[in-house]
Amino acid sequence: MDRPVPASFWRGGTSRAVLFRADDLAGYTAEQVEAIILAALGSPDPDGRQIDGLGGGISSLSKAAIVGPAPAGSGADVAFRFAQVEVAEPRVDFAGNCGNISAAIAPFAVESGLLPARTHACHPGEEPAPDSIRGRDPSSSGGADRSIISVEVLSLNTLQRFRTRVPLREGRYDPSGDFAIGGVPGMGARLTLEYLDPDGSIGRGALPTGLVRDGIDVPGCGTVPVSIIDVGNPAVFVAAQALGVPRAATTLPAALDADAVLQERLELIRSEAAVRIGVAGSPAEATRRHRTVPKVALVGAPAAYRTTSGTEVPSVAVDLVVRLISMGRTHRTLAMTAAMACAAAVAVDGSVVAEVAAGSPTAQPAQSGGATPAREVRLGHPAGVLALNVTAECPSGTWRVPSLTMDRTAREIMRGTVQVPQAYLDGEAWFLPGSSR
Repeated sequence: MDRPVPASFWRGGTSRAVLFRADDLAGYTAEQVEAIILAALGSPDPDGRQIDGLGGGISSLSKAAIVGPAPAGSGADVAFRFAQVEVAEPRVDFAGNCGNISAAIAPFAVESGLLPARTHACHPGEEPAPDSIRGRDPSSSGGADRSIISVEVLSLNTLQRFRTRVPLREGRYDPSGDFAIGGVPGMGARLTLEYLDPDGSIGRGALPTGLVRDGIDVPGCGTVPVSIIDVGNPAVFVAAQALGVPRAATTLPAALDADAVLQERLELIRSEAAVRIGVAGSPAEATRRHRTVPKVALVGAPAAYRTTSGTEVPSVAVDLVVRLISMGRTHRTLAMTAAMACAAAVAVDGSVVAEVAAGSPTAQPAQSGGATPAREVRLGHPAGVLALNVTAECPSGTWRVPSLTMDRTAREIMRGTVQVPQAYLDGEAWFLPGSSR
């Protein structure tokens, strides 16, 4: 018999995930929780389709999160554990975070009744005030009671915090609106996420090697300059020009995935970066066991390109172009945590990314001392343009990022239960060694 486990299926930004309430999983062991997540997503699937679950066969569509009350004394309203699920292997990785799925956490908390009474209301254009009173939003149609609440969320994986402004109608999350994001058809309510001190997710600050630039030896390319930035999650950036493929940063994902030589070089860079920041003991271990952190991205100067939907993006619409490799495949959009690291790197004087973006129409000179004013950074990715606002500073020779803000949309697609085979819970799933199933 299958066992039903309460769950909800959400799109957050350009990703999808199965979300669970922490108390619905409280009676299971850690191994059983991973088995439930694997069953829900349909992993492992040797054919890469996740045909037996809710996953979509690519990293951005193979995620989960467990959401519950924030720990006492944390000051947050809710907390969550993010899980990246391998498509072809039975692996659930609780390292790092996902900025896109982060956008769904506060709305899910609203719909699941997880928010404490102290969560406060505010109105568009107003700063959240703890003692403010929920009222009527004059811009809402039909006179319905509408408000915006500010929810403070804690990532248990990285201990990073962010505030989400969540629109409500009659006390429930209202996903309707006129805000659009690249890679998602249609429009929805704007969810503004403000990350507070998002650098240093692995405890080594914004520059986990201590250097603005590192050099990595790449066969056929010599010593290639890279910048390893930890804002949101660690990511390593390399200029497409440095790898001898200047147009790769505007190439569509399928073509990049077909370039075996380029993918091998990017994985070499990623795995070596993993060793240098202490995530893995060797490049081989990084490739085998640590595919989530760090991610690797190609960056290029502003250039016109066509999106995956055929839309023309002019060069003046972006500050740089980015192609992210996630779990061995080119991301069809751009992971939000990688976008955070990339936007922050633009503000870090001397980084590979800042150099690439220096010629953009709206480029502002990075500063090595004091605080830079908040600036908008526009990243061109395969599905469109993503804009973030970032503040960076280097007051005493150490770069930090006090604040980073982005806008996303999110929608609940389905709620109910996922049916988990009893064999998964009993440790007898078909993919486990010794299983006769």
